[in-house]
Amino acid sequence: MPHENLWEPHGLVKRFHGFVSGAEFVDSVREVAADPRFDDVRYIISDFRDVSGHSIDAAALEEIAVTRIGSMHTNPNVRVLLVAHDERALALVRATRAPPLDDTYETLAFPSMEAARAWLTGHPRQDRLPDRE
Repeated sequence: MPHENLWEPHGLVKRFHGFVSGAEFVDSVREVAADPRFDDVRYIISDFRDVSGHSIDAAALEEIAVTRIGSMHTNPNVRVLLVAHDERALALVRATRAPPLDDTYETLAFPSMEAARAWLTGHPRQDRLPDRE
């Protein structure tokens, strides 16, 4: 898979490289949601700066939405940040503002890791209670 996960005390940086297929991106989302550390995550930064292209389409976004909806029951406090220069990658963030992803995790785009981390620093942690019934 063309990515590596770099776990941090309260978050995760997913560093992608090369060409990312829709299936690979969906698998990366599922992998994180299934990890026991996910319950403590407050942010996920998807770093697309080294991505040469992708085939993440509407079908992949729908699968991601299903995973996110389930994940929100155990951890509703995640913010998703995408770092990218490429317009096609940034279009992914715009897609999260439409169904089926619009009611899931807040997702924002940034031109650099520094800008993404500065935004996180300026926004307090969310402390919503999980729905674990």
